Amino acid sequence: MSKNNGYSIAFLVSAVLGLSACNGDDGKPGAPWEPPVVTTSAVAKVIDWHYGEGTVNVEFSVENQDGIAIEDLDRVQLFSTLTNDLGLLADTVDVTFFEGQDSSTGTLTHQGNGIYELQMPQEQATAQSIGVGYIRPGNGNNGMPRTKRIMFSETTQYAQVKTTDDAKCVACHGEFTAASGNAAWGWHQHHHALDNDQNIVIVDACLTCHTHTEKQDGGWAENTLAMIGHGKMADGTGGKVSKGHSALWSNYSMDMKRCSTCHIDDVEFTASINGCVTCHSDLKNPEREGHNHSAYDDESCASCHAKGEFKYYEHNNGKARDEALNRYAFELVSVARSTDLANIHVTVKATDANGTTVDIAAITDASPRGWATVMVNGEAMLPGRDAGHVARSTGGVTNTDGTYTYVIEHAIAHVEGEVLTGGVDGRIAYADGNAPISVSNIKDVRRTSSDGMKCLSCHTEGLKGHGDQRGGFDLGGDACTQCHSAFNWETDKAGKDYPMAWGPFVHNMHFGEYNQDRDLNNMPTTDRNKLVECTACHTGDIDLANVSPAVVLNGVDEANVYGITAITANCATCHTGDAAKNHMKQQGGDFNVIVTPTGMHQGESGDFAIFNPEPIVESCSVCHSPAKMAEAHSYVN
Repeated sequence: MSKNNGYSIAFLVSAVLGLSACNGDDGKPGAPWEPPVVTTSAVAKVIDWHYGEGTVNVEFSVENQDGIAIEDLDRVQLFSTLTNDLGLLADTVDVTFFEGQDSSTGTLTHQGNGIYELQMPQEQATAQSIGVGYIRPGNGNNGMPRTKRIMFSETTQYAQVKTTDDAKCVACHGEFTAASGNAAWGWHQHHHALDNDQNIVIVDACLTCHTHTEKQDGGWAENTLAMIGHGKMADGTGGKVSKGHSALWSNYSMDMKRCSTCHIDDVEFTASINGCVTCHSDLKNPEREGHNHSAYDDESCASCHAKGEFKYYEHNNGKARDEALNRYAFELVSVARSTDLANIHVTVKATDANGTTVDIAAITDASPRGWATVMVNGEAMLPGRDAGHVARSTGGVTNTDGTYTYVIEHAIAHVEGEVLTGGVDGRIAYADGNAPISVSNIKDVRRTSSDGMKCLSCHTEGLKGHGDQRGGFDLGGDACTQCHSAFNWETDKAGKDYPMAWGPFVHNMHFGEYNQDRDLNNMPTTDRNKLVECTACHTGDIDLANVSPAVVLNGVDEANVYGITAITANCATCHTGDAAKNHMKQQGGDFNVIVTPTGMHQGESGDFAIFNPEPIVESCSVCHSPAKMAEAHSYVN
């Protein structure tokens, strides 16, 4: 047996060597064997492109993942959209060359070295046409996977008709990365495109499908980019519904007259029916009050609303609001106890647009008011005016140096070593509404891992809640923490029992249950089922060991106040399952901290119980380090 096995192995080796050393015909050496080229992904680049008479012509290259030219491409999809006579993107074709298929359109010529010339029909195209588009090679019979959408390179003429750029979108939504699942983008995010440098292209990719012309029978152009951008979108039954960005007009964020929030700063608009009806939704209704626009088309719109015509500057890019915001500048000078320690004095200085000191007591077109409270366990202590607010000023005096001192009488009693926070807020009136006043030292005395100024990336007009008097342009979301503290046990407006403390409140509003349970899924960031970029709001250094240990108060009325430990209150807004909640409890979390009044307080509008439970420290940071938090929540630490 052993001898036979040795003979068989030797014979096999000889056979293999013989096969590798000869060509199989006459025993002479043949060409060395080369493994087949395997393409698992591909990259395309547009070398040149132009419109012709009834055609779109694109020269491009294709390589596989190893930089090897692909020589057997047999399928390419092309999208192309042209501007019409008014400069609006309107005429779109979606055509595909597929070798050997009856439905194939156009021609594809291989020039060698992975370079191809594609010519596709577009009836409206001329040599002078302006437009935008992309190609997408692959998924033919050769087995090559499709590339990403590759945009045509931008022409000078096309750049002149653009009204926005990707940076404006990214400012609110964060980076638009492939398949990140970032809920701040929401819709089919995979439909982005790339340029030749493999950088992501957003607006132009969207405009290729979502042109200025609404497709009446549905499909990919049912919602134009103007509709998506302005937030008046198709409801699927022929009507329109407010969605996405339109919610931001009414939810403390955007001034619909400040076009530069999304558009380029020096934008020049071409009026169009589709663009206008996204805000003026009854424009085509013949019974509409005022001028009858029902029979108008885009050309009619341009005759009145074009640059130089009498209605062009109706949208003045927030000019009136900016004037109001710049009318007065308030500066916090000090927050200190009065000599007898009974009250808190908040001293501020105001100057006008010219930098001249203004007597605050003499201001008639604004309503500034001082506020103050004591910081307890890192949070602003309530009640003051009532159960959910800091104490407000009841009077004040102009000082000899031109400053003004507000007297806050209803703050809680003095405690040795206390830390005070205070400031001034209010409204500045202008024709279209109110601009906010907001200044305080809250950033200096409150411990947080969030960056309140990042709120202004989306809430571009400040956080305009509560009568437009707490905008926080110098503070961002930090302005809200004066009342949205762990000590605010008041219910929300709907009477629901949700934490009003800033952390869990914001998590609920943007990524948690708060809006979803009310069927208010119109916030562009609300989706518990998608990963989010924490650094959109946070600094990027989220250390649970630094979370203030103040118990977060909840309750439907003063007789039913209870608490939730701080880290648990935040995490449970997204991690709502029983297993997650049990895990939090094992680490010292508590969803039902027994809270009893520690005394009574005479607030501005009545007597209120004071709730000041002992702080509770959870052990979450032992395992959930900053690095692990960053990894689990899809952001870079």
